[in-house]
Amino acid sequence: MSYLAQQSVRLTAGFNTSGQSSSDANRTSAAQIVQQSMNLLEMPYEILKFDEGDLIFEEDEAPKGIYLLKSGCVKLFVNRENSRGRTTSPEYVTKLISSGEVFGYKAVVRQINICSFAKAVKDTVVWLYSKESILNVLASTHPLVRTILEQAVVDIESYEKVSQLHYLASVQERIAYQLVLIGDRFGVTTPNGISINLKLTRNEFAQLASTINESLSRHLTEFKNEGLIDINGKEIIIKDRVGLAAKSGNFR
Repeated sequence: MSYLAQQSVRLTAGFNTSGQSSSDANRTSAAQIVQQSMNLLEMPYEILKFDEGDLIFEEDEAPKGIYLLKSGCVKLFVNRENSRGRTTSPEYVTKLISSGEVFGYKAVVRQINICSFAKAVKDTVVWLYSKESILNVLASTHPLVRTILEQAVVDIESYEKVSQLHYLASVQERIAYQLVLIGDRFGVTTPNGISINLKLTRNEFAQLASTINESLSRHLTEFKNEGLIDINGKEIIIKDRVGLAAKSGNFR
């Protein structure tokens, strides 16, 4: 692949003043996989122009393809109306896209509807590569490459969700979210509820919820008193998943 092609399909992170984070590293890994599996410059594309403030795509839209930013700037954001004053706008910005970066790839790779908005910050030109052409290329790659790419996209989405939780959610919401998430992934259904028996220490669980042991214990006790969970040593039993998910606010 040519140097120009490599620069044109970068999937690096957006605005970050504190160095490369874990999510940045995952985005870079996804970029390397895509670079090895397709050359965007050799594929047909449509040139699209947007004025400052124009929406490029919206949440819940079916993806049209992958976008390569040629000039201008694009912000990706999600709608978080229940931010309780933590932001002055329901728009929670997840990334700023600069020239040479691609975006919109997550929905295409996972073949789901788009989960965010994209808006031109200034007059912008993008190249749109159709979903069909991208999927044809991915279908011809090695199954292991596709699996790694799909996992990288899932990891990116997970890190983005955690970033939102850290900024917008209360401690209670973060704990409830982690309980539901862990229960869905690792829980075992029993007559008493969904059993989580990973033998995590309180400190390890507190780290997952980005809180301290004292706050974790207090909220777990509250959940227990409300009949949402039961606690048996290190085992946590989710008795009311729907009620617990409601405690995670707008993040479930």
